[in-house]
Amino acid sequence: MPNTLEDKISLFTKVMIERIEYDFQKKQKELVEYCEKRKANIIENYEERKKIALVKAARNAEFKKQQLILKTRSELHLEVLKKRNEFIERIMDDVKKRTNIFIKTTEYKGFLKNAISQVLSKFSDDQYICFSFSRNDIENNRKYILETLKSLKNEGTYEIKDDKSLTGGLFVKSDDGKVEVDFTIDNIVEDSKKLVGQYLSSWLDGEQSND
Repeated sequence: MPNTLEDKISLFTKVMIERIEYDFQKKQKELVEYCEKRKANIIENYEERKKIALVKAARNAEFKKQQLILKTRSELHLEVLKKRNEFIERIMDDVKKRTNIFIKTTEYKGFLKNAISQVLSKFSDDQYICFSFSRNDIENNRKYILETLKSLKNEGTYEIKDDKSLTGGLFVKSDDGKVEVDFTIDNIVEDSKKLVGQYLSSWLDGEQSND
């Protein structure tokens, strides 16, 4: 065992150095572990943020894609409607031209007779009714109209008058105004316009479903 003061100091110094080295190595190990853990957390957080950013970017891209698709579909739908309406108007212009020609033919008189007969079936024989005809019919077909009415309806149960807003055909109303029958050319043309629109819509829907 050391006896001298120098030996004791030397031993104490050795023990202290060993303790300091042990503490240093321990703290160094803890620091390295902390740094490694911190590094792993940073990498993990970065990867997580990167994944979130990628998911967010993918969602944004999909949202923009769907918006573009909807916008394109809407624009195409509006364009189809525009073309459809233009086509309908072209057809109706042709129908109106043909109608103006038709009301000047002998076949039109047959149409008038049939129309009067169909309208009268909606009323009783003794019911008083008012017939409205176009000014052209009153001026050019009055005699034929009166002859037709006399053959189908008792005198004194009807009256006729002209309506300058009508193109042709007839509009009939009971004296009490409760019953009205529209057999005018304008109404027939309007109904045909609806049918043309329905047919075109059905046809276009069929074409789109086949694409």
